Amino acid sequence: METGYALFSLEPGTKKEFVKKVKDIKGVEEAHLVIGIFDALVKIEAEDIQELERIYFNEIDKMEGITSSRLHFVACPRTRK
Repeated sequence: METGYALFSLEPGTKKEFVKKVKDIKGVEEAHLVIGIFDALVKIEAEDIQELERIYFNEIDKMEGITSSRLHFVACPRTRK
């Protein structure tokens, strides 16, 4: 199992709706509004890196309201426990 965290900057007025919609995507385990440089944090889990990238690029990153985003992979399996 692979895990990734995506950070999003969102247009004003779209934040709550973004989190609500992204939670319905298969592979999204958590989604939260955050305070700081980014507006939302999304945890994605998939069987392999290719599937994780597919979820991010083909489903999440095409959603309306995103002004910028970053995807980070969990690097070491030992840290997932």
